Amino acid sequence: MNIRNVVLFGASLISCLVLFCANKLSNDYKSLVNQKKSENEIKGLEQPVSIEMYDNLEKYSDEYDIPKYIAYNIAYLETTYQGPFDWDYKHNRTSSAGAVGPMQIMPTTANGIYKKKIPTSKLKNDVEFNVITSMKLLSKLHDKYENWGLVCGYYNTGRPIINQYAEFCISNTDYYKNWVSY
Repeated sequence: MNIRNVVLFGASLISCLVLFCANKLSNDYKSLVNQKKSENEIKGLEQPVSIEMYDNLEKYSDEYDIPKYIAYNIAYLETTYQGPFDWDYKHNRTSSAGAVGPMQIMPTTANGIYKKKIPTSKLKNDVEFNVITSMKLLSKLHDKYENWGLVCGYYNTGRPIINQYAEFCISNTDYYKNWVSY
């Protein structure tokens, strides 16, 4: 009987140890998940807007078939965007004409694109939404005029013309030469 008691005691001890370890691992895992979630939330808040702008220009210029040099030249001319390492970049600007955000979209133009009222604050502060709106507009204009020069002139003036703005957009294919280097 003595051996039986030792075996039962040992089995009970092992069971308790397994339950304790399982509970500890579960709590550690939950803590780790919450910590990673918090780190990701913090990273999202700390990501420089210049990198967010770069990511969105890359993604949506491809999605809407806008040449990179056109997208980046417009961003440069509208808000002096100078690439992903432009740490001082300010995206939420409003022009004297009332155009807003990183790609300087007129609120009435956005309303026409989406066929509904778009809050100016969203257009001004939401980098991704502003870039998407810009790429949709450029795509629509290119479908109509089939000429990037006229498209850029229209983007700048509201009329399909070739002006200095348009000439810069179509001729500066080395757009990254305007970028801040790292």
